[in-house]
Amino acid sequence: MRGVFSGDLVDGIRHGAGVLVFANGDRYEGAFAHGFRDGHGVFTSERGNRVFEGQWRRSEKHGVGRERWLASGDRYDGEYERDVFHGRGVLTRGVSGSTYDGEFQDGKKHGRGRMEFAVKPRAGGGSGKADLKSVLAMGISSSAGGGAGSVSVYDGSWKDGRMHGEGKYTRADGGFYEGTWLDGLCHGVGKEMVLATGELYDGQWLKGQRHGEGAVTRNGKRRRGVWDMGQRVKWTTAEVSVFKKA
Repeated sequence: MRGVFSGDLVDGIRHGAGVLVFANGDRYEGAFAHGFRDGHGVFTSERGNRVFEGQWRRSEKHGVGRERWLASGDRYDGEYERDVFHGRGVLTRGVSGSTYDGEFQDGKKHGRGRMEFAVKPRAGGGSGKADLKSVLAMGISSSAGGGAGSVSVYDGSWKDGRMHGEGKYTRADGGFYEGTWLDGLCHGVGKEMVLATGELYDGQWLKGQRHGEGAVTRNGKRRRGVWDMGQRVKWTTAEVSVFKKA
């Protein structure tokens, strides 16, 4: 991209320290090498809505840096590779208040990471309650219980920006799902604790719903059964106390 350059030149090529103002108003101030933005530098968009400060290689963000989007309040601190988030970093969303601290690959959450979802009350009051199934399907949190300033947390594995593999999702009220995930949904084997009912389900899941064999524990009693896409089909055992007799 062409622009107006002021700074060091070697054989007519940008090399050293300088300032480059692009034709569209974007601005870069920092190190150059062989004509490229290379080394430490600060990039500011035309209206100042986006600012990046950090390492560059061949005119791409590469290395450690920090980026701010002033209009949305989003911010990222961490590693880059070839102009995208890659490696370890912290991404905070200004509108939702969510924060991800973990690994990235090719600009997406990928690897091990912890995501905190801010819980915001609904207009007119209420907690913004939503069932676990719908929350996980959307990949966001609107937790039962808790008020403004509360958070729900996912801590575990990610793939291509979604919860995938082993992980634990904990609601602001303390309820949780812990187990395996597939494309952002509970899938495989896992446990769900529902504090509102005091129920613990431990068993199989399919695409975010209880499916297959499982067991429910409530009020000190445990019973096994079979589920089909979230609906219990039948009980396969009688209730058994989880407490050992003296």
